[in-house]
Amino acid sequence: MRVLLAAPPFFGLLYPLIPLAHGLRAAGHEVLVATSGAAVGHTERAGLVAVDCAPGIDPDALYAEMERNRGNRRPPAPGERGAAPKAPGKGGGFSFFAAEMADRTVAVAEEWRPDLVVHTPLGVAGQVAAARLRVPSVLHAVGFGHTAAHVGMVNATLAPVYARYGLEGPDPVAAWLDVTPPSMSVTAEPRRWFLRYVPYNGGGRVPDWLTAPRERPRVAVTLGTVRPVVDGVSPVKWVVEAARETDAEFVLALGGGDLADLGELPDNVRTTEWIPLSLLLARSDAVVHHGGAGTTLTALDSGLPQIVLGEGADRPANAAAVRARGCGLVPGDPGDLTPALVDRLLTDEALRAAARDVAREMATTPSPGETVPRLVELALGHGRRGRRNLTAWFI
Repeated sequence: MRVLLAAPPFFGLLYPLIPLAHGLRAAGHEVLVATSGAAVGHTERAGLVAVDCAPGIDPDALYAEMERNRGNRRPPAPGERGAAPKAPGKGGGFSFFAAEMADRTVAVAEEWRPDLVVHTPLGVAGQVAAARLRVPSVLHAVGFGHTAAHVGMVNATLAPVYARYGLEGPDPVAAWLDVTPPSMSVTAEPRRWFLRYVPYNGGGRVPDWLTAPRERPRVAVTLGTVRPVVDGVSPVKWVVEAARETDAEFVLALGGGDLADLGELPDNVRTTEWIPLSLLLARSDAVVHHGGAGTTLTALDSGLPQIVLGEGADRPANAAAVRARGCGLVPGDPGDLTPALVDRLLTDEALRAAARDVAREMATTPSPGETVPRLVELALGHGRRGRRNLTAWFI
């Protein structure tokens, strides 16, 4: 079987697809990843084959420019009413570069002839290709914030693209892969399949300090991959101040961001360059983060209590899910950002117990490898309905 994976050109939205891609490859299937920008290189480093579907653009720079230019105008969170923000230099709503990727994605699909397309909620260029080829598409969720209404909103920005190919719009997805813990899921899709979230944060080397003996708790602090580019690292300045009054080690994993705004760091605050988050959390006792989907799910998988800042994009939805499950804290206003909040993070046994329960629950959901046969059957069933005989692909 051939599977085309379509993802926006941001590796925070690409990474959740990588474990499924590896599961498909391990089962003997062919995988091709349609993305763009720096995500092409990240795909290659994951050992997969990628195609650049929007050559000549710099999605990271354009997105950062859009965020800076919009000032105080916050774009609607997933599912909210309101106009989508404008893309830099483009008319119409912002499609997370699906519009720029669509034609090349369709051309690649027409040449390669996939039997199945898997795409993220914002990777709807893949949904265009699936509709064009009349093959089933599967949506691979990435967090708590993307609903069918939000996917529809992004697809609506591609109406001219669908029309160009003689299509009225996307076909319904054949399955919706939900990577959130079942007890926390906010998805009510009738074709929902739960899929275990397997953290993939890129490769890395274990630094000596990470495995050295320690006598006090360790708190991991991260802002993900996008927020430091747009907002700098000042959102965690309060953590540095709290560290001065907290008997714990703090590790700032800020992706090489400029730390000048943080001032002089106390002795119990360590900085690190890029390090796989799952590796760091496996040797930590708590985590403070921005609320990005991948970071939130990796923290849930780790079984650690967390403080989720939850500002902008889909982060409020991720933060709300953590707070409702009782496995993390969400500051209500800047006055909550105190040493007392960090102390509670480290000492509240109810938080820790809930976090462990969620991690155990996630471990029981079907893995990517266990899900591959269901995807094969889905593609086979579609072939039996008349597209073409796919049996040879599975022998």
